[in-house]
Amino acid sequence: MLKITEYQTAKEEILEHYKAFGYAVIPDALSQEELSYLNQLVESEMESDPESWHKPMEGATGNGSLLMKHPLEIDKFIRHRTMFPLIQEVLLGEARFAQFDFRDITMERASNSQMGFHRDISWYGTVGGKIWDPENPYLSTYTCAIYYLKDVHDCCPAFCLVPSSHEYGSLDEAKEKMGDAYQEIPIRGKAGTAILYNITTFHTRKGGVEGCSHGRRTMHNYHSRESSAPLTNWATVPEELALSDDKETRLFYSQWTPNQIKFARDNYKKPLPTYYPYHMIK
Repeated sequence: MLKITEYQTAKEEILEHYKAFGYAVIPDALSQEELSYLNQLVESEMESDPESWHKPMEGATGNGSLLMKHPLEIDKFIRHRTMFPLIQEVLLGEARFAQFDFRDITMERASNSQMGFHRDISWYGTVGGKIWDPENPYLSTYTCAIYYLKDVHDCCPAFCLVPSSHEYGSLDEAKEKMGDAYQEIPIRGKAGTAILYNITTFHTRKGGVEGCSHGRRTMHNYHSRESSAPLTNWATVPEELALSDDKETRLFYSQWTPNQIKFARDNYKKPLPTYYPYHMIK
């Protein structure tokens, strides 16, 4: 029987751990050069355009609009050279863009950044569709990669999850039915660490301790499957990607929501493909 381990490095080990527990932790997913670029981008945007960052929610401020401002640069991280092949594997080659954002917690807000345990469900979940897929060996209809852009120490806010909890309706049910197998695992690591997880696994953010001198900065990259409903109805995609001359790029960014269709109709310069019902969106 496979045991939970702290980090997974080889492709086979990563995928087996994900298959067994609903997540994997990959150290050194981002290079120092990539980390430097991303941190400089975040700091520059926070200084030059603070209004684009939402007000602190449970201690964290965030920005989901940088793909629109830096499409080609950000696309390299959404379809990252080391992580995207893993994402395609767990989504059976059907990966589609769902959501992308940065989140930042200052050291002053670290101790008040605790979240409650939850699972992420599609915005379209109320109209049906699988929450998790028993026919997929990786069980995922959606997956997310969280990248630590700063070191996460013992005092810092940390992503935390309950392995193998995807099939339970509540945390109390998971505790009751999992028995001794129930664990809440906070994930800490150096900058560049990535956590790939099935978003229907129960998870949270553990708050930092009083006096934390680091805070936390993360990049969140959500993916849907072609056969799944879109995850949200707020994410928008720039024309350079959605109507790219490259077929694979167009396909990856092709899961358009009503909001995306309206945005494209009102802002794109190229003619829209006729298979999107843009004439029907108010």
